[in-house]
Amino acid sequence: MSIAKAIYPGNWVAPLSSYQNQPVIALPGRVYYHRIGYVKVTSVGAKEFDVIIPSPDKRPDDKPRADIVGLTIPQNAYLYHVGLRILDARKDRSKGTARSGLVWGNASDRIKLASAVSVGTTAGAITATTASTPPLDDTSLTIAPSDSAGSRFQVITPVQITQSGGLTLKLYVDNGNTTTPAAGTSTLSSSEVDGSYLVAEACFYTEDGVSDESAFGGLPNPVQTSS
Repeated sequence: MSIAKAIYPGNWVAPLSSYQNQPVIALPGRVYYHRIGYVKVTSVGAKEFDVIIPSPDKRPDDKPRADIVGLTIPQNAYLYHVGLRILDARKDRSKGTARSGLVWGNASDRIKLASAVSVGTTAGAITATTASTPPLDDTSLTIAPSDSAGSRFQVITPVQITQSGGLTLKLYVDNGNTTTPAAGTSTLSSSEVDGSYLVAEACFYTEDGVSDESAFGGLPNPVQTSS
């Protein structure tokens, strides 16, 4: 992943680039990241799905920069927010009834953004080695997107991630028991021709490096003496 130069609040006029790993120094001494990607669910059912951080190159037949597969929180970062939202699958969202096209395998199944299917509680969780949003479910085997068709978990005091290699978040399907995968052949799939999409995000910060002399305009000029 490329590394973009950190920006400051006065220059923060657009969403931070997840693809370029762009941070903002919103508070002195801390470098903040808002990493966002999508999950695509197709007609081929599955129990876990990768998060894709899309390339700025949108044409599938002309993509010099490949998409990034995986939403990873680096080791030693301080994580304070994880979130998941189900998107409306309509091409024209001003017409008809909102729909996601997501189809549950069993009415008890639930989905969550997490570091493992065995992670989390009904309220979500962030620890030094795990992270999870609260699970989303729907007893009618399908769910319509709305303001409520999203879940997040955040903490007032950010948690330092100590897991070796960091935490990689995925979309997981559990069977209604927070720590157990969907049973048997039960999977999550989509009835939409072009698939269904969800947005996944994580917010964290890292400690900034100690400033050098450029922070105060450079060192004093030496006094020149004649010999």
